[in-house]
Amino acid sequence: MRRAADLRPFLTVDRGFTLVEMIVSIVITGIIVAIVAVFGRGQIEAYLDVSNRADLSDAADTALRRIGRDLQSALPNSVRQSGNFIEFVPITDAGRYRADVGGGAGDDILDFGSNADGSFDVFGPPVTIGAGEELVIFNLGQPGSDVYAGTSRRAATAGVGLSKVVFNPNGAQFPLASPQSRFQIVGAPVTYECAPNPGNPALGTVTRRWGYGFQGTQPVAADFAVLGGQTSVLVGDVAACAFNYTPAVLQRNGLVVLRLTLTRNGESVQLLHQIDVLNTP
Repeated sequence: MRRAADLRPFLTVDRGFTLVEMIVSIVITGIIVAIVAVFGRGQIEAYLDVSNRADLSDAADTALRRIGRDLQSALPNSVRQSGNFIEFVPITDAGRYRADVGGGAGDDILDFGSNADGSFDVFGPPVTIGAGEELVIFNLGQPGSDVYAGTSRRAATAGVGLSKVVFNPNGAQFPLASPQSRFQIVGAPVTYECAPNPGNPALGTVTRRWGYGFQGTQPVAADFAVLGGQTSVLVGDVAACAFNYTPAVLQRNGLVVLRLTLTRNGESVQLLHQIDVLNTP
């Protein structure tokens, strides 16, 4: 009789981890995690810092470019600045008026010698006048020709694709004729307000205000509480800001300088933006 072979040493036997093996595995895993954390923490923090700075730079650049775009389309000699408030009158359309008779029977010139003349032909492309928009001619931003005082603007009849502008002379013709026979159609004034908060930048803002109407004196914070109008926050996290406007003396232009500092999560960015404002009426 043959003796059966004993195959037990060659068979795989399933068994679990011992307590010692588990403890050793946990200790080794903890050491590896600690090493990764020590060497990876700097890279993670650097990534978060760069991300915060990039977000702040984009927000500040977008805000300053929006203000600059608005100011470059402002009515000549309508920009005025007081502290952290800068105000302007936006142009919505423009053209040239007929100043001389051209031989046509229906030629309609703008007669500056008549207080009853309330219409003129438009030279060039037709213009569009929205509801509530007004006509301005040769605004100098000075007494006697000031859009805010109302001496250089008149209420105009709204319409689309107009080749003739009709307005209300209101018993007084425009005080000055434009040497280039220019006119502008304008909307209501707009103000940008900078309200920084160095102690808590999360509460600092740059706000756009509009819909409060023309005021002889530039409105500031206390005035808006009474005037009302609409507001929209342009950017937050404002730690510091400054608006400065310098009208030119010898040339028909001006320079607006905007400084803006945004702070978030310990990171700050500071941007400076200069805008050339054309003041040729």
